[in-house]
Amino acid sequence: TAAGLRILQQGGNAFDAAIAAAAVIAVVEPNSNHVGGDAFALCHPAGAPTPVAVNASGPAPAEDRPERHSQGIPAHGLESATVPGAVSAWETVLARFGTMRLADALAPAIDYAEAGFPVDYALAAALHEMREVLARFPASAAIFLPGGEPLRRGQLLAQPDLAATLRAIAADGAGAFYRGGFADALARAAQSDGGAFVREDLAGYACEVVAPVRTFYRGWEILEQPLPSQGFVVLEALNIVEGFELEQLEFGSAQLLHVLLEAKKLAFADRHAFMGDPRFVRAPVAQVLTKEFAAQRRMALDPARASREQSRGDPSNIGTDTTAITVADAHGNAIAFIQSVFRSFGSGYVVPGTGVLLNNRRTGFALDPRSPNVLAGGKRTVHTLNTYMVLREGRPALLGSSPGGHYQVQANLQIITNLLDFGMHVQEAIDAPRWYHDEETGRVVLESRFDPAVGGVLRSRGHEVRWDAPWCGHARAQAIAFDTDSETLFGATDPRWHGQVLGF
Repeated sequence: TAAGLRILQQGGNAFDAAIAAAAVIAVVEPNSNHVGGDAFALCHPAGAPTPVAVNASGPAPAEDRPERHSQGIPAHGLESATVPGAVSAWETVLARFGTMRLADALAPAIDYAEAGFPVDYALAAALHEMREVLARFPASAAIFLPGGEPLRRGQLLAQPDLAATLRAIAADGAGAFYRGGFADALARAAQSDGGAFVREDLAGYACEVVAPVRTFYRGWEILEQPLPSQGFVVLEALNIVEGFELEQLEFGSAQLLHVLLEAKKLAFADRHAFMGDPRFVRAPVAQVLTKEFAAQRRMALDPARASREQSRGDPSNIGTDTTAITVADAHGNAIAFIQSVFRSFGSGYVVPGTGVLLNNRRTGFALDPRSPNVLAGGKRTVHTLNTYMVLREGRPALLGSSPGGHYQVQANLQIITNLLDFGMHVQEAIDAPRWYHDEETGRVVLESRFDPAVGGVLRSRGHEVRWDAPWCGHARAQAIAFDTDSETLFGATDPRWHGQVLGF
């Protein structure tokens, strides 16, 4: 955050600041994101007629196939990774919307990688938790487990190999990463350690700049990331709940939670049934985001009983580890940027000689050939990463994201309705008690700040309820709200995690 603020103070714009901050956090929070991760962004350049989306999710290696994974896709190691897309996003955002050179934006990150930084409590805890995984890979252990033990709080973490990789990118652009030394090192690692990666998997990669997906909710225009992000889930759920007068329900009541939960279940059922990489499958996103389809899905929502398993809709009938950066500047530029290695420390695998920790996003694929998200060479998995933007008369009113796997879209749904239906201030909307629906267990998880009676009512309706801590931290929201009358920006960060708001 401080690195981004310094860029703004030096005359850079919001896009310059976001990329500088993204590069720094890729160095100092390796448990959540790294140079070997993916990224998505929603960008609103000042004066532009409409925002654009940046999709920097990487594909599986071209030679990968489900048959190679008879025991399942491994959770860690080279075989869990996809082509990292974040570096391409950094270069693309700066080239299209920024004012600074990539070398200047990366300079703070290079300094942190070279000189090191003290490990904080969250990173120390993550290192301790993941020590057995990191110990499996010599290059990872050398960085994070010096002497065989995880770095402790206050110890210095220096990453000289990563600094050298970042210097090469700063000097020669993303090509130095995708077609230079890093690509060579990854190909050598695949030959020695086993894996499907070849140099060509990286040489042909570039992120996409595409149109966002959108809907209108109670007069507000809501934008999200298009596929392969699952951001459309937020929009479909909003369309479904638009048929209910949420503002007439008491905030935090069992009835409000029930409606939002069931809308989430319906949207996720469609996510699992239809959605995949649009280069490989015909995903009916446009139909799913129509008001007619939402009305059809709303009919499946029982206002009094919980569903155990939602069936998918029929569009043909219609005629735990990520980082987020949100920046706006005085000129009207705004960006919601998110990047991740997926699970804690991603693959756990540092490519030898590069300092680059790879993601484990390949574990997001299905191996069932009937799934639209089935693994295929060169295909991108459906992604949990997403950012949102709310427009009023074409101007940004709110932008943000909520790192946290499948919890992201659920937190974003709640924050948006808190603001637009209940009139909360942006910090209130983030602070408010949250629920989460666990995709694997089917349980509803409630923060203990909800009224205890709410859990009983939800159980009586068929929900399986589990209480969690008052601030459980499954998603860590960051947002900026715009007061167009006073031309004031309001930043908000989630007390569930160690985010920070800075401005000048």
